[in-house]
This record gives sequence, C-alpha cells and structure tokens, in this order.
Amino acid sequence: MSLAIRGGSVASGFLITVLIGRLFGPEANGHYALITQTAMFLSVVAVGGIDLAVTRKFSAAVAQNIRIERRSLLKVIAYSLMFTGILVVILINGGTPIMKLIFKGEVPQDAILVLIVIMISRTLTRMLGAVLRSQKVYIWGQSIEVLLIPTIVLIYIAAGMAPGVEQVLWMTAVTGMLVGTAAFFTCLPYSTNEPGALHVPMREILKVAVPLWGVAIFLNVADWYGLATASAVLGVYEAGLYRVAAQVAGVLSIITMGLFSVFSPQFAEAHAGGDMRKLARLAASATRLSAFFCLPVAVLIFVFAGPVLDLFGPEFHPATTVLRVAVVGQAIYTMTGPSGLILAMTGHERTNLIQTIGSTALLLVSAPIAARYGGLLGIAGCLAAVIIARNIVSIWSVRRLTGINVFTGTIKPIETPAVA
Repeated sequence: MSLAIRGGSVASGFLITVLIGRLFGPEANGHYALITQTAMFLSVVAVGGIDLAVTRKFSAAVAQNIRIERRSLLKVIAYSLMFTGILVVILINGGTPIMKLIFKGEVPQDAILVLIVIMISRTLTRMLGAVLRSQKVYIWGQSIEVLLIPTIVLIYIAAGMAPGVEQVLWMTAVTGMLVGTAAFFTCLPYSTNEPGALHVPMREILKVAVPLWGVAIFLNVADWYGLATASAVLGVYEAGLYRVAAQVAGVLSIITMGLFSVFSPQFAEAHAGGDMRKLARLAASATRLSAFFCLPVAVLIFVFAGPVLDLFGPEFHPATTVLRVAVVGQAIYTMTGPSGLILAMTGHERTNLIQTIGSTALLLVSAPIAARYGGLLGIAGCLAAVIIARNIVSIWSVRRLTGINVFTGTIKPIETPAVA
C-alpha cells in the first residue's frame, strides 16, 4: 500500500506536469514547478525534522495502548506553524529580491502570496501525516501527505477548469489548506485531555528533530536547488525542461520512499532490541529490494527517454540527455541502500548531519558553476555526483560505526582502541 500510494502521488504529479506542458508550454511548467517546489522545500525547513521525531516518540502511545496527550499534539503543531510564521515574515519582507533572482527579473503576480499559502498547507499535511502514521493509520496518513492534493488538482486541470497556470497554483493552495484542515480533525480522536495519556515534552521532540533536520533538508534541497539554479542562470523556460526531466527520473524515488518507510520501524526495533545481526539482514534486504525494483524501471526510462519526454510535447525533447543523466544518478543512489537511514536509527544522527552539511555545501557551490558552463546537462550531472558521493560516504560510515555491510547483510566486530 505504501508503494501504491507513493506511486499514485508521483503519477498524479507526473500527469499534472504533462497537462501543464501540453496546455501551456515549458515556461508555464517552470512557473508552476518553481512556486510549488519552493513552497514544499520551505515546509521541510519549517517542520525541521519534527515530523520524524513525532513518528518515533508518539508511536509509544500505540505500544502502551493509550492516546496522545492533546497538549503534546497541539504543541508540535504550534511549533511547526511558529517556524512557518517566521518564514512567512521573511518572505513578506525580503521575498521579492529572491523571487526576482529565481525568475530572472520578472516575478509573476501573486507569486509570493500563493507560495506562502502552499507552504503553510504543506507544513500542516507533512506534520499531521506523521502523527497519523505514528498511530498506525498508514494509508490515510500517507494519503494526507502525498496523494490527495495532487490528485484533486489533476482532476481540476483534466476537467478543463484551469484557464492558466496561475489558477492551477491557487487550486493547489486551496486544496492543500482543505486537506490540512481535514487532517487536523482526523488526528484529534487519537488525543485526549484525560489523565494517563502519553505526554511527550517538546524538549525530547526537538532533541531528536534537530539532527534529522539537516537530513530532511538535504533530501529535498537537491531537487529544489537544481530547479532554482536552472531558472536563475538559464531562464524559466529551461527550468520547465529541467523539471520534467527531474520528475521523470524521480519516479525511482517511489521505491526509496516506499521501501524505507516500511523498513525504518523494523530497523529501529532491531536496534532497540540489540539485535545487530537482524539489523544487518534487514539492511541487505532493503538494498536488494531497491535494486530489484529500481533497475528495470531505470533501464526502460534510459532507453525510451525521448518518447517519454514527447508525451509532454515536442518542446521537451531536447531534455533527453538530461533525463538519462538524471536517471543514472537516481538509480545508483536508490540501489546503494538505506545507509543514511541506518545511521539515523542507530543513534548516529550527528554523523548523518555532518555528512549532510558537507554535501549540501558542495551542492550549493557547484550547481551554479555547473549551470554556467554545462547548462541543464551540467546541473543534472552535478546533482547526480553529489547524491551518489553522499551515499558512498554513508555506506563507509555504517561499515565503520556499526560493522554492517548493507550489500551482504554481514556484520563484523567494531574495532576499538586498545587500552594501555
């Protein structure tokens, strides 16, 4: 079901891009992608790893067969909205110069306002989806977070109700707020004001969230920064071409997100029980399943890259090589296993954070240079190289810190310095 929901969300997003491309052209695709991707990236900044911490901490309510303290629930929502409010103030007061840079001079009407509304709605759905998943409401929780908004927007466009990309953006914003409101009211029954409910201090949530914040940023910054760089350096039209190539290659991320969402609680359980051999076997299973599902899809996209892009319209055909480079990078990243996730689940969040900061800094510096000298192909190659390098370092770190080989499922004793 996890793979199906993630697949449905990616399919809906894919079809939205197809329809916008065919109806309004590459520039409209770039316009829509820049606003929505920026909003989604900023929502990750606002949530700050709190969603992952909530999934871990609030799961204790299910284990103890009790409900969450309502105050604790409202507090995590309030903190996320507070961080979102800070970003809103920044956007209102300083967003125009940034948007001018991204859109290469001319900012579309209402761009900042619709960006803010989408950011708030995505913060709500991301946070409340995590709360629902922590209570084992997996299907509805994931639907809230990734499926409902693009599906409703897709129906709106397919019904011929959108005269332009601006209306599609506002429909995305309004739909997100409605889904976020529905998510809030479906979370309330899992909380209570009665004595004996699960109380989780906000300090504990933030202690877990802060190291994971950097990881969440990196996982989302690559797509957004590549798109923003393409637009700022090359133009909105080229950003539309890049977005389509990246979105098609991103189909492989369904496998990563779907499988790892299933394996992550099993990793945590094995580590909590001190069964490192089981953790090693699970890591190898996740890696092999990733390769099993990923490789055939990656080969098909690589071979038929041209015909796939023609679905969006003949204007997108020049991005064929960009798509091939992007899919190779995404495939290698997917097939090299869940090393970063294992580091997070085994108490090595700081190592994960250090690697994240390093790879993000490398990306921020190298992507504009790659765009300047290599165009869209340079951006795709740069992003692929950075994400692959990060995963290779994670594999080495897992081997050194835990002794686990994520490919074979074997484990060796960790060497400790001799005491004189």
